[in-house]
Amino acid sequence: MEIRTLEELRAADDLALAFNPYGLGGRMRPEDAAEFQQRQIADCDLAESVAAGTRDSFERLRTIFAYGVLCYDVYTMVGDQALLTYEQALRDRFMEWCAGTITFRLPQAQDVSYTVTSYDDVKKRADRMLRQRAKLIVDTRAIDFNGTLHGLRLWARTAGLLRGRRSRAVEDALAKLRNYVAHPSGHHVDTPVEAARTVRDLAEVINQLWGQATPDGRLYPAALCREIAVLSWNTTGRVRMESAGVLAAHDPMEDQEDDGYQHVVVRAIPLIPGSRWDDAHWAEFDTRYETTRFPTDYLWGPGTRVEARTWLEHERPEGDTVDFTDRVFLVQNHGRVLPPMRPAIAAGLTEDECGGVWHAVRADFPDDAFAHVRDSGDRSIGHALRPGDCPACSAEVLGVGSHAEALRAATAALGPIQALQPPLIRLPWSTFWPDRP
Repeated sequence: MEIRTLEELRAADDLALAFNPYGLGGRMRPEDAAEFQQRQIADCDLAESVAAGTRDSFERLRTIFAYGVLCYDVYTMVGDQALLTYEQALRDRFMEWCAGTITFRLPQAQDVSYTVTSYDDVKKRADRMLRQRAKLIVDTRAIDFNGTLHGLRLWARTAGLLRGRRSRAVEDALAKLRNYVAHPSGHHVDTPVEAARTVRDLAEVINQLWGQATPDGRLYPAALCREIAVLSWNTTGRVRMESAGVLAAHDPMEDQEDDGYQHVVVRAIPLIPGSRWDDAHWAEFDTRYETTRFPTDYLWGPGTRVEARTWLEHERPEGDTVDFTDRVFLVQNHGRVLPPMRPAIAAGLTEDECGGVWHAVRADFPDDAFAHVRDSGDRSIGHALRPGDCPACSAEVLGVGSHAEALRAATAALGPIQALQPPLIRLPWSTFWPDRP
């Protein structure tokens, strides 16, 4: 091993300087590179309630990450250790959840409870109970639990600590990467981009385990704000969206120029060009089908601009926040696959409209539910038809069968469903739903 001087150890690593805000290219000055890299994870703060052990391990990662500018291999070490901290966070959260007692359900025997003071106790007890085919009781359900990362992930999902359907695929990837790090079969090198993303993902997982969503998060985003908006369209296919506040500003000239337009009032995510939360399908709003990316609630209409303003002044509806993850959709296959519906809309259909095979699906977005049902007939893809997580996509199957059977599956997931029968309104639409009637 070559012994380097302190001055040499303080020198910036030339490879680390190649990563700049625009990607790869000209080298940054060491001072600028040090600040730039630290800013990549500077906002990854943990919730106050996070366990001390998990917090200390995470903060150590953030501290060491800054030294990657001096030694490029630090980024690989940080990325690897972050994956190992993933399991530590699950263990710490499990110990808080169980509060010192774990209960197992034995086949043809009474439930048994055991006192545990550390996760080592949990793991030893889980190994013994697994040999007896016992299952861990989580709330009202019993699950297979072996105390490993796989068992911890299943526990966290069952306990409702982790949410979202698309985030499940990232959790799977993190688990596989963690296993690769824990049981390596070769040498690997991470970039600062990969290391920073792993740290950021870890921060989201940790915060979600302790009940805090991440504003603008990639895995577990916080609830989105919805505002009252007015959708307008005419016979030529022109569509626009404007804030209810704009409509409230009375302008006789605009009212006259608006002749020929129809208007509906909705509660929707506001237009945010360039944002990941910008709903590119707002102009495809449909009161029967879920054709917008994020939840859009019908409130009133259709009618004229004056009528819309009068209703707004009288009712004064307000915006709200909405969690778009883990939504339940009903998808009808009646000769062709139709776009997803909300269970409440499906519950309000007439008997003549309830034919065909119905799928109750949990997904984050309507297009995820639609794609799952559309492709479920192709066995080569491997989509699930029985209740449970689909191995081929991010959807979860709740039930398949008649309209009544699918509605019962949705009710079991959501609780009582109140039927809705809004007027049939379909704005001009693009080719986003090629099978739309």
